[in-house]
Amino acid sequence: MVRVVTSKTVDVPRGQVFSSIKEIDKLPTLFPDKYKSFKVIERLDNHILTEEIVSISGKEIRQKVKHTLEPDRMLRSEVIEGDTKGTILIIELNPKSDSITEIKVDADLKYGKIGAMLGIFAKHKIKNEMDKLIDQLSKNNSRS
Repeated sequence: MVRVVTSKTVDVPRGQVFSSIKEIDKLPTLFPDKYKSFKVIERLDNHILTEEIVSISGKEIRQKVKHTLEPDRMLRSEVIEGDTKGTILIIELNPKSDSITEIKVDADLKYGKIGAMLGIFAKHKIKNEMDKLIDQLSKNNSRS
């Protein structure tokens, strides 16, 4: 297990950031270097279930993920099947003003079978990838 938390304050309203986060289908477009395959298999009011192949620290990982949205506040993604089963990623949006938002990413990563390859030594690399995720969210929303 590796837990990584990072945050950044951006000059973008919370609702605008949440608009891009809630469109789960667009994640592969927003982060093409991370998503190798992405398929929505169930869509309900409170969650979306996906099958994904993602690249984490240079490793391709197959997983089934339950994405739960809390409107204008948070996205919680939990890996329910795959080598990283039990991993939870939370993107939380905290308004600092009407136009400024703190984006906090909290990842509790379970590596299962690939733990020996990644483990604690990947923590710095994962934090850098999470910082890039926040930068990409900010960049995509500042153009809107």
